[in-house]
Amino acid sequence: MPRKVIIDTDPGVDDVLAVLLALASPELQTLAITITFGNTHAPVAYNNLLKIYASLAREFAHDPASVERFPGVKGKAVLALGADGPVGGDKAVAAYFHGTDGLSNISETHPHFDAPALGEDQEHAHLELSRKHASEVILDCLKEEEAGSVTIIALGPLSNLALALRADPDTFSRVGQVIWMGGAIDVPGNTSPTAEFNCFADPYAAHEVLEGVKRGAFEMVMAPLDITTPHTIHFDQLIHDVEAAAAAKEKTDGRPLTPLREFTSAMLVRVRGLMQSFGLPDEMEMHDPVAVWYAIQNGPRAEREENGWRTVPRVFAVERTGELTRGMCVVDRRGTDEEDAVLRTKSAISSGKNEDQNAKKTTSRTGAPRIIVSTPGKLVLEKLLLGRVFGA
Repeated sequence: MPRKVIIDTDPGVDDVLAVLLALASPELQTLAITITFGNTHAPVAYNNLLKIYASLAREFAHDPASVERFPGVKGKAVLALGADGPVGGDKAVAAYFHGTDGLSNISETHPHFDAPALGEDQEHAHLELSRKHASEVILDCLKEEEAGSVTIIALGPLSNLALALRADPDTFSRVGQVIWMGGAIDVPGNTSPTAEFNCFADPYAAHEVLEGVKRGAFEMVMAPLDITTPHTIHFDQLIHDVEAAAAAKEKTDGRPLTPLREFTSAMLVRVRGLMQSFGLPDEMEMHDPVAVWYAIQNGPRAEREENGWRTVPRVFAVERTGELTRGMCVVDRRGTDEEDAVLRTKSAISSGKNEDQNAKKTTSRTGAPRIIVSTPGKLVLEKLLLGRVFGA
């Protein structure tokens, strides 16, 4: 049976790849897609989700057989707009990286990717558009489904989850597992020297959700920068030379020009330039896809991990008000086996052969989020994503 999931997201360039991977994976059944602010403002992120589905519709019209690659669109997921700001503190969005529209400004450069407007009484072909707040939709799903059967994959700030937890903690505790792409445990941040963006954008929400985990109300698995940053795919594998292909009216690099490739290529060109300007490798970091990948291959209990996956519990707190440390995951190593923790190297994580030096000592911890410390390796993710999403 497919794993029932709610995807809470703020599309967002890498969110687009993560959502496409989820919809292309028969292991997952997407009940709802709930939108939060983060990479851009929530209403813009909502429209970006509609752009994903519009590109899929064009892909299916271009190649009817391609619909078989996306079993996740066969059942109508609920789409709901949620928080457009943090539950505490000042609002911050990642327009500096993702562009003002969250998708590298393709709203201006490629307006034909906009989703077609629906009439007042017209239904969406693949989505159930809800007027409820995303936090309400999350609670509705958890009430309607068997306790423990629904996983929330959170790809942005945890604002919607915190609001749902505040509104009805008993119902929220019915969640089988929360998988969150967020935080930086033993590595520097990507938004500040100490904080990863999703944690920085709403540290109050992260704190509240983590407090629920510490109370034992529900289980959480985290994919922090420690594990996501080394998982990359070279831009040559992701970007199709759209302009050359359009001019030639044929294949340019052995890959056909398709609506979905055109859409993803257009949004990745700007990101590639940014990565080069930062002096970073010519690779796209697969932050959000790693979280979806974990959900695809692992059940809601850690003991089911296999094939190179491993998580370990880590105890930390999220700084909410620090002048320089907002969103920092503060690990208290005093009097614990983490005092002499050895940081894992990028090459070890990338190869999927990473071994946590303290795993045997830390696996007995309870009431702590579990941190992904090992995966089957970046090449396995590359093959999975390119094969499922693009049929490569």
